Amino acid sequence: MEELKHVVSAPFKKNLAASLSEKDFEFSLAFDLKWFSPKTASEVKARALEAGLLSMKDGVIVPCFDVESVRLPHAFKPPENFLELKNKPGNSGRHKEEISFEQILDFISADTGINKQRLVSEINSMQERLSYLVDIRIVALIVAKKFGCSIEGIFDKVFRAVLGFSDYA
Repeated sequence: MEELKHVVSAPFKKNLAASLSEKDFEFSLAFDLKWFSPKTASEVKARALEAGLLSMKDGVIVPCFDVESVRLPHAFKPPENFLELKNKPGNSGRHKEEISFEQILDFISADTGINKQRLVSEINSMQERLSYLVDIRIVALIVAKKFGCSIEGIFDKVFRAVLGFSDYA
């Protein structure tokens, strides 16, 4: 997940942008940085959206984490096959990924523009009304929907994490 975060942050850092169009994001990975083929760049985007590192609204991609806090090692270049490495059994990747409450907050805040303090207050209030019987990550998704957040990018990941499934069909 950390390597994916490094890869995803690079186009925003290179373009000094808080958001990018889908095409600009993929173009940056494939042609500006020369890290991937256009097809692999598209897969990286899809994986980052699924992992909750990016959110997309009206064709515009926004990072769901603080890009400035990511420090890219000098001459950083991911291995060409790093997406395949993440899918092999026994490797940390999609099968063992957890999503933290903080990652969900970052995602909601980036998508809605609402600051984290207000979101936490809303989530805590709803958690109290639900007598603390519901996992806080689920309560965060409920609050996200209340504020019009598009949760499709993280719903499956939260579902798997909360129910303890490594994969479901």
